[in-house]
Amino acid sequence: MSHFITLIKTEYLKRKHSYWMPVWIIAGIAAIVLIVSVTAAIVHWEEIQIGFLNMAFDYEDIQDGVKVGTFGTLAFMAFIFFIFMLINVQSSLSKEKELGCELFYRCQPVNIWTCTASRYLMHIFAGAVLLLGLGILVALVTSVVSAFTVGGFYPGSALMGALLGVIIYLKLCLVFGSLYFFFSTVFRNNAFIKGTAVLGIIELLFYLIEELLRNTVSLPNIFSGLIGLAGNFNVDSGLTLGDVLGDYRLIIAFLFAGACYAGGTLIYKYKTSEA
Repeated sequence: MSHFITLIKTEYLKRKHSYWMPVWIIAGIAAIVLIVSVTAAIVHWEEIQIGFLNMAFDYEDIQDGVKVGTFGTLAFMAFIFFIFMLINVQSSLSKEKELGCELFYRCQPVNIWTCTASRYLMHIFAGAVLLLGLGILVALVTSVVSAFTVGGFYPGSALMGALLGVIIYLKLCLVFGSLYFFFSTVFRNNAFIKGTAVLGIIELLFYLIEELLRNTVSLPNIFSGLIGLAGNFNVDSGLTLGDVLGDYRLIIAFLFAGACYAGGTLIYKYKTSEA
C-alpha cells in the first residue's frame, strides 16, 4: 500500500500543472463574467431594482430550477476537465518511453499492475476530485443567489445537481479515458489522434461493407456505441440519480474499462523496451 501511495504522489507531482489547469481556466472565465457583470451593473445601476422577484413557480419548480442550473454549470466545467483528462491519459503508458527513461522505471521493485493502476486512477479520475470541490462551491453560490432572487435557499437541490454533473463526468472518463489509456500503450505518442484515426477507419470500413452488401447486414457504429456505454445524456425526461446512472449499460462500461486497463497493462508489460 505504501508503494501505491508513493506512486500516486509521484504521478501527481509529475503532472500537477495539468491537473490544476482546468481550475485556473474556469477561475479565469468566472473572473471575466464577474467583471462584465459588475461593469454592466455599474453602468445600469439606476435601472436595477433590488428585492425578491415575484415568481409564479411553486416550491418544487424552484428546487428543480436550482438543480438544473447547478447541473448545467457543472456540465460546462466537466467539458474542460474532460479535455485535459484526454491530454493526460493519452501518454499514460508511453511517456517514459517518449522521454527515454522507461528502463529506469521498469527496474523499480514495484509490481507492474500496481504501477499501471496508479497511472490509471490519477490520469483518468483525479480530475473528478477537483471537479467535485468546484461543484460544492458552485452549489453553495447557487443556493445563496437563489435565496436573494427567488426567495428560497436550497443547498440540497444545488448539491444534487452538482453531484449529477460529476457522475456524468466520471462515466465519460470510465469509457473514453479507459479507451485512450489502452491506446497509450499501443502508440508511442499522439495516442489520442492515432487512436481516434483508427476508430474512424474502422467506422469507415463498416460503412463501406454495409453499402457494398446493400445494407443486408448491420455493423456496429463505433462512436455511437462508445457514447451509448456512457449512458443516456438526454436529461429532458428527468434529472435524477437513477436517470444519470443509467441501466445495464453502466455494467458493460465497467467491463469495458476493465478490459482496456488489463489489455493496456499486459501490452505494456510484455512490450519490448527500447534502450
